[in-house]
Amino acid sequence: MPEKTKKTDDVAFGLVAVQPSTGEVIFDSFQDSKSRSELETRIIRLQPSEILLSSEISERTEKLINSITAACLRDDDRIRIEKRISDHFEYSQAFQLISDFYGKDEDVSASSQRLMQILKLDKMVICSLAALIMYLKEFCLEKILQNPSHFMPMSSAVECFNMNGTTLRNLEILQNQTDQKTKGSLIWVLDHTKTPFGKRKLRQWVTQPFVDSSEINTRLDAVSEILSSDSSVLSQIRGSLCKLPDLEKGISSIYHKKSSPQEFFLIVSTLYNLESHLQVLIPAVNSQVKSTLLKTIFTEVPEILSPVQPFLQVLNEEAAKTGNKTDLFKDLTDFPKIKERKAEIQEVISQIQGHLQEIRHILKNPSLSYTTVSGQEFLIEVKNALLSCVPSNWVSISSTKAVSRFHSPFIVENYRHLNRLREQLVLDCNTEWLRFLDKFGEHYHSIAKAVNHLATADCIFSLAEVAKQGDYCRPTVHDHGPEITIKNGRHPVIDLLLEEQNQYVPNSTSLSADLERVMIITGPNMGGKSSYIKQVALITIMAQIGSYVPAEEVTIGVVDGIFTRMGAADNIYKGRSTFMEELSETAEILKQASPRSLVILDELGRGTSTHDGIAIAYATLEYIIKDVMSLTLFVTHYPPLCELEACYPTVVGNYHMAFYIDEDQGNEHESEIAEKPEYITFLYQITRGIAARSYGLNVAKLADVPEEVLKKAACKSKELEGLVEMKRKKMKTFQTAWHIQSAEELKELLKSETSEHSS
Repeated sequence: MPEKTKKTDDVAFGLVAVQPSTGEVIFDSFQDSKSRSELETRIIRLQPSEILLSSEISERTEKLINSITAACLRDDDRIRIEKRISDHFEYSQAFQLISDFYGKDEDVSASSQRLMQILKLDKMVICSLAALIMYLKEFCLEKILQNPSHFMPMSSAVECFNMNGTTLRNLEILQNQTDQKTKGSLIWVLDHTKTPFGKRKLRQWVTQPFVDSSEINTRLDAVSEILSSDSSVLSQIRGSLCKLPDLEKGISSIYHKKSSPQEFFLIVSTLYNLESHLQVLIPAVNSQVKSTLLKTIFTEVPEILSPVQPFLQVLNEEAAKTGNKTDLFKDLTDFPKIKERKAEIQEVISQIQGHLQEIRHILKNPSLSYTTVSGQEFLIEVKNALLSCVPSNWVSISSTKAVSRFHSPFIVENYRHLNRLREQLVLDCNTEWLRFLDKFGEHYHSIAKAVNHLATADCIFSLAEVAKQGDYCRPTVHDHGPEITIKNGRHPVIDLLLEEQNQYVPNSTSLSADLERVMIITGPNMGGKSSYIKQVALITIMAQIGSYVPAEEVTIGVVDGIFTRMGAADNIYKGRSTFMEELSETAEILKQASPRSLVILDELGRGTSTHDGIAIAYATLEYIIKDVMSLTLFVTHYPPLCELEACYPTVVGNYHMAFYIDEDQGNEHESEIAEKPEYITFLYQITRGIAARSYGLNVAKLADVPEEVLKKAACKSKELEGLVEMKRKKMKTFQTAWHIQSAEELKELLKSETSEHSS
């Protein structure tokens, strides 16, 4: 991965990612800012096991990559970083290597066409590709890069749902934020796949939801049919997906000629059985399945897999299962080298067998036969009492107390020749085996398409399993403008974790580009604000994946991306303080979000002083309202921000997470009550209006902060609250007085103020 720094803080990147075990090749070139958020997003999406970098990568980029690799992105191991000398990423050298790799082929037309395809790519991508070719050559895996027509662009702004690395992390899409495990993440809720390749496909769907409503509805139609169909054909097909080996990795291993006979037989026999099973079901599929997606998959797969059968028929099953390449092929017509070598071997064996008559004559034993001991063949076994009959030129091989074993000169010479032929046969069989794998590899890309179809089917069946969970509904998805309308929605992860208790409080949401599109949410700490905003985002993602969602009713006007700013952790690896991290993420959101996006900001401005925090939060939210115009959920503890509802009444709504204050605190004295935090019951219900206070002392009480500290904090809180209230009243009085134009009105104001103070 090379980078090119520009005069500004922006930087250009080229990227090529390859999965040798599955044959997937992805490329991308992109501009990034000094925060390197685009690079972070791509690394988190790809979750590579290894990253190749130029040795002259910038310090800022290296810091970011170190920060990502320090986090446990993968359950099994850390990401390995390999630095290559910068010359490997230079365009002039890359061009030469690319020309040699793609341009030198017996088929001049084909090689010229491949080279032209590569040279159309961005220069930064070509530099990455050249370095990758050099690296894969060290492991004899470069073949996967030979056909550029199968390279896939990572994404394009038009087709791909925009969800950066920060959002994937904040919304816990692939792993939870507590211990970085899968349980507690969105993928954990959605993953009911039966195959390894289906599991990988689902991860791709979850990180890159559709932005085309017709594609989304095609998936939803397929899920709906599985749920409602009375036909047994779909359950039969799903049954055939259970316990499949990793076909994607298997066919890639064959393509790279790394496959053993055992693995080849397992993969190819599995493909053949699938083809046979689905072929039988095609009439039922055509007559009973209505979903165009499912019908296409189940009718195309048998057709694509039809070339598999001849490869299976030529194999000797027993030899394949034991890995015996010398007896692997039933019919040697297409393997003349093996046929010729086996004929030579048989000729030598026949000669040695013919020599037996001469031995019998010498030893005067007409029933004598050769014996084999410890792998040594054609041994002439003679009782020790008859050793006088053995010619002096015979070679002694082994002996016991009773017998001795010999080879005659004829056997010595021919047995040596026989073993040479057998060694040559092994080499010939290996050569023919690789040629056989090569021949199968010609069908690799079409078979990979069939496996991709099966992965898609597995994902659809998985989403159908999700939809069977209690109270899930099919979302209505349209392209008529951004909209998120949810009736009694639930957080999919928390809902599943609390399934047995059935305690999750549902909430509704109504955001629309034409109506109210900004929700300012206040409320007490631990009142459920963060869970609520994540719930809205996750339901939106699920809907645009093509999944049913946990709600009574949902309508989604397709959004082009979700941008989040949550949490208050600093980033040591990036060299940023809490506040710097907060502002950097916010700046990226303001640059990238569009009127079709969903923006979620949780407690912006809390990383600095109250006055500065309020000012930044207010200005940011107003900019989003006036300029970005995206659907927005803005959580805050700053009451002044709620004034924006009055400024933009048709666009902004004030909401809070409802709670109940228990004013009946026993028979305690009033002064004692003043020294204690309020008793609050959280209702976890989104409600119109403003929560004037955050009731943080109640959280401190729940956290077992010592009683003396709580009392002191409660007194100080009420004291500061009184001061703020006094200042507020003075300012209000001053504003009223400023607009008074007669002495009588001024006297009346003074009179009312005096009476209020005396009371």
